[in-house]
Amino acid sequence: MLLLDKTRKSRFCHEHSKISFTLQKDPVPRTMNDRTTRYSDREIINRWAIAGINPAISRILSTRGPTRPAADRCIGFFYVDHEEGITFRIHMLCRLEQGKPPEIITHFEDHGEGLVLHVDEIGAYTLLSNEEANSLSLLEEQRWRIYYESESLRTIRNRVDLDRFRASGYFDDVSAILLSKDRETIPEGVWVRLEEQSADGGSFQGVLLNEPYSDFGIHEGETVTVRFAEDEGGRILVAEAGA
Repeated sequence: MLLLDKTRKSRFCHEHSKISFTLQKDPVPRTMNDRTTRYSDREIINRWAIAGINPAISRILSTRGPTRPAADRCIGFFYVDHEEGITFRIHMLCRLEQGKPPEIITHFEDHGEGLVLHVDEIGAYTLLSNEEANSLSLLEEQRWRIYYESESLRTIRNRVDLDRFRASGYFDDVSAILLSKDRETIPEGVWVRLEEQSADGGSFQGVLLNEPYSDFGIHEGETVTVRFAEDEGGRILVAEAGA
């Protein structure tokens, strides 16, 4: 029986239930409560969104001084933080009325430095198209993103074939089957944070995120090599000690 840490396994149980609306082009004005849309992690990363100000967002906004009662929404950007997972960075506060584009109330000059929350803490939101983001002059706002996406990580994040193994909300973390060198130890399910891809794209280097139950000669925080393999149930990821 393969063992997988239950606390991290629960990431796969999370569903992103979000609210969709159109800013001003829909012939029937909509609000954020019109319908529910489920987005995959891949659909939301590197996208702008408007989110309702829930208690978690209010709490982090309080670090910037007095509340701004005129604002009922915030505008932010979803990106992948290698350590913290899919993160929402707040750039602006706004007010939203039916049939009208957002009215900007506050524009944080530091591009929301420090105003970040994990995707699980964001309530209702709607993704903005590039056209909508451009109409709000947002596309130039995301230059800071280069510090969070090296070329090696970008290559891994672009691999759609890894998506079924990714931890929900933690795009760089994948589930894999840990194998022993002698193949005598019963394999275990583990989590690995991918760091780089081999030149031929056939394998990956990553950090083991949980301590194996059995003695595999490797421990949490050490480097493993991850690759695809075929199993009776289909394609899987396997991890082995060493580079």
